[in-house]
Amino acid sequence: MSKAVQDQVDQLFQATKDLVSLEEIKPHCEKFNQWLNENTSYSIKSLGTVLSRAGFYKKFKSLPLEQGKNAESVPKHDAQGNVTGNELKHYVLLLCGLDKKDWEERNETTRVSDRLTNVDEGGATGIEIDPDEYIEVTERLLSSDNPHELAVGLIAATGRRPHEILARGKFTPIEGESYQVMFEGQGKKRGEKPVFKISTLFPASYIIERFSQLRKDTSIRELIRHVSNEFPRDISAQNKAIEDKRGNSLRRVVQEYFGGKDNKKPLLNFRHGQEQNDCKALRAACAGLLTERDCRGSLGAKMYFAGCFLGHITPGEKVSDNDLKHITTTLGYSDYYITKPVGFPDAPEKEKRTKVSVSGSTLDDIKTIQSELELPNQQSVISYLVDSYMNRKDIAKSVKTSEQKVLELEAQINQLQKEKAEMEIAMSKANINIDELETIIDAKIAASVASAVTAALEGQKVEVPTAPVFKTVVARPIESVNTDWQAKPDSDVWASKAPEAAQEKIRRSYQAICLYNDTVATGDSDRLAITNSVLRDLSGCNGVLIKTWIDAHKDEVISHNSKYGMENKKDPSDPVSYANKGKEIDKILSLVNDEFLSGEGFRQRETKKA
Repeated sequence: MSKAVQDQVDQLFQATKDLVSLEEIKPHCEKFNQWLNENTSYSIKSLGTVLSRAGFYKKFKSLPLEQGKNAESVPKHDAQGNVTGNELKHYVLLLCGLDKKDWEERNETTRVSDRLTNVDEGGATGIEIDPDEYIEVTERLLSSDNPHELAVGLIAATGRRPHEILARGKFTPIEGESYQVMFEGQGKKRGEKPVFKISTLFPASYIIERFSQLRKDTSIRELIRHVSNEFPRDISAQNKAIEDKRGNSLRRVVQEYFGGKDNKKPLLNFRHGQEQNDCKALRAACAGLLTERDCRGSLGAKMYFAGCFLGHITPGEKVSDNDLKHITTTLGYSDYYITKPVGFPDAPEKEKRTKVSVSGSTLDDIKTIQSELELPNQQSVISYLVDSYMNRKDIAKSVKTSEQKVLELEAQINQLQKEKAEMEIAMSKANINIDELETIIDAKIAASVASAVTAALEGQKVEVPTAPVFKTVVARPIESVNTDWQAKPDSDVWASKAPEAAQEKIRRSYQAICLYNDTVATGDSDRLAITNSVLRDLSGCNGVLIKTWIDAHKDEVISHNSKYGMENKKDPSDPVSYANKGKEIDKILSLVNDEFLSGEGFRQRETKKA
């Protein structure tokens, strides 16, 4: 809905920016107000924020104002309601949005005071944090290769906002300081670019290293490129777009690791008035922990430290008393308290690496493999090759053992057949109906042999059948679960019925659609949204298996669909409900199948993309 409001604000501005009379401007304002009333349900407390984000006030304040033409002089009041002078306001600002009474009502919220005076179950005011548990979970997130988890770990360890971590922020080391960095990229500063010192929960070198790793992620780079193209000259709009596109992904991680609304006892207790934890809770918790650890002194000194850490007060050579008024914003983040000491955790130990020398031709092969498999570095190629070799070695050993046991069984069967022949001779002399006896023997022994062969293939101990048998059982070849399906050509993958091959079919179909949308489609009407039905038609796998795969890769699917405006408008968190209406699905699917899932065409585009 905020995008629709943005469009309406832009239309209103274009229609009225050059008008110079109230009579001309008023009809456009009435039309705008009517649209707001009929299409939105914003409260007074949220409408002002929504309009501000859409640039409503900024746009009309930027116009040259003339009394009686496009503006009116109105009284200007201080915080106590006293008239301090007059100011010119554009007619649109007087006729649309919030009036003086609405602004007063909006600013009379008690959210912060309610939060600070809330009493917990133990009778204390505020919310207690266990530093050890918080640090342990944050360490797990920082060591993750998942970009969403790593981003949340950096938020929890530095107290920065999501868009500061994902796009705007920059950390630089400070000589002689192990747990502090210089930070720049503070949000909500309206053109200012402050650079100031902040504390970090983990060693500064480790924070900088993990931050650099996050910024190298291709999905993060693509996100920044997309919002920069969408709002080339509006940093505030870019920041909001970043948080809108990644907000749900980050909140899911926070709820999973620190406790969500379905968790009876979350690691980080819910803040007053909230039903679940989010990134603001981590920002507040980090501020509380680092203030307790790094600031020793009076209550005022701690409030000053927290205000500087959160960026509400910008430290400088001289901070005026007037600057301290922003400390009231810091109060809104000051509802956590700590009773245990907050330590200085070390960075997790890294596995020692050894240099390996290879010939020039071997190095070229390693680079080719790295490109084809989209691996981050040459070390990961070597690790991949070693793992593949060890897996094949285990498979070969298992096959050899099974073949040996089958040979032993064949020898036992031959011995039993010999005993059977001797038994038949003895029975003929005793005048016994051999045909009837043979039928009974065959039925019993066939079951014993089949059970023995199955046990041999499964690596179990085999007991020799006690009754004679004469039928040879041939085991059906079994596809190994350790097969490297990503290295297989399309023909082998689609010919296999193995569950692991099905996962690879779905993955390649997903990549094929992404490549088609990014490189071949010429317009929105040609692009194909990634849905359950489309993946089912392209991969040939069943819908239940595809749903499981989509759930496991939900963020990537949503991000790709959203990039081209193909997300589910009613529920952006649902990646499978979008309908590819009006598109020639069969024709597009045929093109994707021929172009991307037919040997060299797919691999060449993958290599080019890498």
